[in-house]
Amino acid sequence: MPISSRTPPQPKPSCRFFAALPLLWAALVLVLTLTPAADMPVTPVWELLSFDTAAHAGVFVVLAGLSRFSLRHQSRWPLLARHAGAAALLVSVLFGGLIELLQHHMHLGRHGDWTDLLSDAIGAALAVGVATLWAARRREPLQLPIVPLLLLGALLPAIGAPAQDIPRARRTIEKLAAPELHGRGYVQQGEHKAAAYLRGRLRELKLEPLAPNYTQPFTLDVNTFPGTVALSVTHVVTLDKVVTKELVPGAEFIVASESKGTSGLLTTSALRLDTLCFFQASAQQALQRRAWHWLSTLGTPPFLVLTARDVQRLPTLPPALRQTLDSLPNRIVLVPKLTASLAPAQVAGIHIEALNEPVTWYPLNPEYPEDLLTLQVDAQLQRNYQTQNLAAVIRGTAQPDSFLVVSAHYDHLGRMGRNTYFPGANDNASGVALLLELAAHYARPENRPAYSVVFLLFGAEEAGLVGSRYFVAHPLVPLARIKFLVNLDLLGTGEEGATVVNGRVFEAPFRCLLALNNAYHYLPALGARGRAANSDHFPFSEAGVPAFFIYTRGGSAAYHDVNDKPAALSLAGFAGAFGLVRDFLGELGAAPAAKK
Repeated sequence: MPISSRTPPQPKPSCRFFAALPLLWAALVLVLTLTPAADMPVTPVWELLSFDTAAHAGVFVVLAGLSRFSLRHQSRWPLLARHAGAAALLVSVLFGGLIELLQHHMHLGRHGDWTDLLSDAIGAALAVGVATLWAARRREPLQLPIVPLLLLGALLPAIGAPAQDIPRARRTIEKLAAPELHGRGYVQQGEHKAAAYLRGRLRELKLEPLAPNYTQPFTLDVNTFPGTVALSVTHVVTLDKVVTKELVPGAEFIVASESKGTSGLLTTSALRLDTLCFFQASAQQALQRRAWHWLSTLGTPPFLVLTARDVQRLPTLPPALRQTLDSLPNRIVLVPKLTASLAPAQVAGIHIEALNEPVTWYPLNPEYPEDLLTLQVDAQLQRNYQTQNLAAVIRGTAQPDSFLVVSAHYDHLGRMGRNTYFPGANDNASGVALLLELAAHYARPENRPAYSVVFLLFGAEEAGLVGSRYFVAHPLVPLARIKFLVNLDLLGTGEEGATVVNGRVFEAPFRCLLALNNAYHYLPALGARGRAANSDHFPFSEAGVPAFFIYTRGGSAAYHDVNDKPAALSLAGFAGAFGLVRDFLGELGAAPAAKK
C-alpha cells in the first residue's frame, strides 16, 4: 500500500484543559479579593485613573477573555459556543457581584462597592468586545452587539477613585503610631513631627490651605515626663529576706498626668489603707495614729496606697481623719486598667496609678505589712507650648461659601519616660486616616463637591479639646456658614457598628444617617447618644454648629494605654464608615453638582 503524503490530523486539546483556564484564574481572583486588607500590599496612587479601578478592570479582562475562549472551544453545547461572548460577560458580572457580596459580609477590613462591580463589568465587556471585533474581522459570527459595548466603554472615565484604600489607610495609621513620632505628644516634638507628615499628605492631595502652610498655631500648658520613670516595690518576708519587684512603666504602672516629679532617686515607705476604716471607729483611730507616726518619724512623706474604689469612699471618713490623710501628698492608686491622660498643671505630690496585682501590693508576711518604695519620676511642666491645628479646603463648584466640615484630632499622649510611649493607633490615627481617605475622594476632579468641604486636623484634643476650642474662638471659616461638621475619632474597629454622639440632639440628620445605613448596610448597627464633651465636635455644637461625633464599637478595647497599636485594629468598620460619611455629606451638599 502506498504511503500517503498528507500529514495526519493532530489531536485537539482537551475541552477540560480549556475549561480549567478560567476556573484557575477565578480561583486566584477569589483568593486575592478575599485576603484581609491588612495583608495586601500598598497600591500606588494614579492621577487620572485609580489603580484600584484599573486593577478590577484588568482582572476581569483576563477572566472574560479566558471564559469566552473556553466556551468557544467546547463542543458539548453548540448553542453556548455560538453565544460564548454573551455567556462570558454574564458569568463575569455575576462572579464580580459574588465577590462584592462576600467582601460585604466578611470581616476582612474591606467593603463591597458598586463601583468595583462596574469596573469588573467594563473589563469583561472590553475583553468580549475586542474578541467580538476580532471575530468579525475574521468573518466569524458576532457574539455581542457593539453598541452596548461602546456605551459601557464610554463609562470607564466616569469610574471614580476606589471607595477607600484600606492598605493605604493602614499605612497612615502605622506611620502616625510609629515610635519616631513619639506618641504625637509634647516630648521630643512628637506632635510637630506628626503635623509635618500630615502637611505633606495635604500637599500631595493638592488641597487648598485655609491658613499659611495649612497651620493655625496656638499655645497650651502641659505636664510632661520626658526623663526617667521608674518604680520598684520591696516586701519584707523575714528579718533576713526581702523580695523586690521592678514595675514596668506603661504596662504595670503610669504616672498620673498631674503628678510632680522627684528630685532624683527617692526611697520611702508605703502606707496601705485598711478598708476597715470605712466601717469601724477603732480602725479609723488606728489609721489616724499610724499616719501621725509616719509623718513625725519619716523625713520623706510616705505613699498612701489605696484602690480606686477607696478613693471614691474617702469623703465618708470623719473630717479629722480625712485631713490627716490629705496631709500625705503622695498617692498610689490601684486600678483594674491603666488609662493615661494629660494635665495643664502639677499638684503638690507624686501620684501614680498601678495595676491592682496582689503579688505586688499586698504583704507576703502579715507581720511586716510595710513596704519599701524606690522610685524616680522626671516631670516637666511646659508653659506656653506652641502647637497647631491643620486646616485645608476643597472649594465647592456650586456654593463655595457654604461649608461642610470633616474633623479629626491627630495628637495623642506622647511619651512617659525614655522607653515608653503611647501609640494612639485607634485614638486617633484611625480617624485621621479616614479623614485623609475622604479628602482623597473629594480631591478627584469627578468628585469635586458642590459645597466646599473643609478638613480640620486638631491638635491638643487629649489636653482638653484645646485645639478645637481655639478654632471656634478664632474660626478660619465663618461658623454660621458651616452647614454640618462630622468629627471622626476612634474609627479602627467596627465589629459592633458605630455610635453617633449628638444623634439624639440632631434627630433629623441622624435619621438620614440611619436611612443610609439601612439602605446600604455600611455598618452592623448605629446607636445614638446625646450631648457629650468627649471629642472635638463639642466646642462647635456648643457654638451653634450642627455636629456629629462618630466612633466605632467592638474589637480592640485598648484606650489611652501602650496597647493601642496598629496591629490591634481590625478596621472592620472603616470602609463602612467611609461610605456612610461620604453619602451623608453628599445628602448635605458635598455630592458633585452634576450628580446631586
